[in-house]
Parts: sequence; C-alpha cells; structure tokens
Amino acid sequence: MSASEGLRVGFIGSGWSDRVQIPVFRLGGLTPQAIASANLANAQRVAAAHNLPEVYTTWQALVASDSVDIVSICTPPHLHAEIAIAALAAGKHVICEKPTALNVGQAEAMLAAAQAAPGRLAIMDHELRFHPQRLHMRQLIKEGYVGSVLQARFDRLGSERLDASLPWNWWSDAERGGGMLGALGSHLIDLARWMIGRIESVTAQLQTGHLYRLDPTHGAQRQVTADDHADLLVRFVNGAIGAITVSGITPGGYGMSILVVGTDGALKLDNQDQLFGMKGVYPGGEWEPIRPKNNLPAVEGLPNQGPFTVGSYYLAQTLAMSLPMGETMLDDAASFYDGLVVQRTMDAARLAHQTRTWQTL
Repeated sequence: MSASEGLRVGFIGSGWSDRVQIPVFRLGGLTPQAIASANLANAQRVAAAHNLPEVYTTWQALVASDSVDIVSICTPPHLHAEIAIAALAAGKHVICEKPTALNVGQAEAMLAAAQAAPGRLAIMDHELRFHPQRLHMRQLIKEGYVGSVLQARFDRLGSERLDASLPWNWWSDAERGGGMLGALGSHLIDLARWMIGRIESVTAQLQTGHLYRLDPTHGAQRQVTADDHADLLVRFVNGAIGAITVSGITPGGYGMSILVVGTDGALKLDNQDQLFGMKGVYPGGEWEPIRPKNNLPAVEGLPNQGPFTVGSYYLAQTLAMSLPMGETMLDDAASFYDGLVVQRTMDAARLAHQTRTWQTL
C-alpha cells in the first residue's frame, strides 16, 4: 500500500457492499479495490458500477490478494467465521457483518483468530456506534444526565417481511443465519450493552409471519425457519431493565428509536435521529431537543441519510485516520469479543423462546 492510494478494501458479497459500503467507504477516505461473489455476473455488475479494478469468483482468491488491506465480509452469516479466520491468518484487517456467526462456538473461534493476530483490526460492523447522535446519547448517559438508569427500550419496527411475495432465500433460513433477530436485533443488543452496560439475563418471544415462501430456484414453497419478529426482555448487571423489539411485521413500520429513563431524567432518540431530553421538572416535564455536541454538517453524496449509512461513513473515516497510525484497537468499535457476547445473547434468547424461561448470560 502506498501513502497515495490509501487503505484498500476488498468486499466479499455483492448486496450490502453495493448498496452502502462501497460508495460510503470511498467517501470516508478508504479505497474500494475488489469484489468477490460466487455469482460472477453480480461481481462484475458491482465492479462496473463502482469502478473497482479487481473481480474474484471466490472469497479465497480475494483474501489472498496482495492488493487488499481490509476484508469486508458481507456474506450470509453461515460463512462469516470461515472467512474471518482465513482473512486474519492471511494478514488482513477484517470488518465482519452481523450477526457474528451461526452460534457461540463459531464466534469463539473468530475471537481466538483475532487474538492470534494482535496487529490486525478485527471488528464487527456495528456501525451505529459511530452515528453522532448515538455517540452523544451514550456520553450523556455516562455523564449522569439521567442519573441511575432504571429502564431502557430499543426498537426497530419495519414492515418488509409482511410481503407474502418475498421469495424464500437465506433470510428465511435459520441454518444460514437468517431472521430479524440476527440481522437487526444484533445491532440493538450491541447498542444496549454499549449504552447501558452488561446484560445479565434475557427472555424472549420470536415469531414468523409467513410460514412458507416460494423458492424461485426450485419453483416450490419452502418452510420459513427464521424469525420475522423478536421481543426481548433483559436485565442489566447494574439493576436496570430493558426491552428490545425488532420487527419486520409491523404495518407501516416506524424505524429505530431508543428511550432511556433514569432517576434524574430521560433521553430519547426518535426515528428521525433527533435527540431529546427531559430534566429539571422531571417528572412531569416536557421533552426538549438536545443540540448536537458536534455541529457536523450533513455528509453530501451518501446514498441516503439513514443511521446505518451515516454510521458507516464515520466508521470508514475513523479507519482511514487510525489504521495508518497503527491503531487497531478503536475505542468505539465493536470487537470480536463484543460480537461473541452479542452471539451469546442471541443464542440465549432463542433458547429462552423455546423453553419459555429466563436465561442467565
């Protein structure tokens, strides 16, 4: 890598990388270099759309490339562990999409690989940690704005899984890591830990909307084994309680929101990413807007201004500034250890659903 070309990223998977990561990482100061996909036509399409110089038909070839510094894993979850371990062994920095893996055993193997490569970056793509308003909200909580946290609620409500015409694919398949709990619930579990503290125990209810979908590959209906909606109740070690709801079957949707209530005040982040606080005359007070800590202008050129896109931009910017300085332990990034803990929580939530019990972590 020369100083002029910057950190070169190879993307494995042609979905999320195409829609968000490639254009946003470029804006953030990284250099999109290569794409790998089992579907050559998809890889070529993405490379042409984003002017990527290298196309690979296997992830192994991309991982072995001398012209790739960072491997971004954007594949279905059942491939995460194998690719992450191989990329770290090849001397690459690794950004892995969520959920971490299929189970705790795979997540533990990923953490072991990261520990065996201390000079390499190994993070989960929990980009919401880099979203300015969420960073500000976390800092206010840590500074005591709400006092002692009593309860917290993390929601993501959408309607996309209500569409009965959606085809059966890996999203419908629990064996490949499909489901809303893994896809979006993992983000909310990570935010809950990051903002409030360690989760002590969890119980959950999971639900599937449409039990069968048409598999276009075989022209037949297939059973959906993954969840479309998840409700989690959690207890934190610090005594707070929490509720996490992630849904793809909420008509009209609502987006993402966070509410934190404490002994001295409350904070909420609405679905427009506007931060509000209540203090002073609490209880019985009114929500007041909280001015951004850093008056950052809107980033021009992003595909959209959604929280995942904005968070991805600031993550990329942080990487572009930190990695050339040899900094691979980033304060706000979710490490593979964080990924393991989120995986433990998800596995415990699934067991709690099956057994109708509370599970201790």
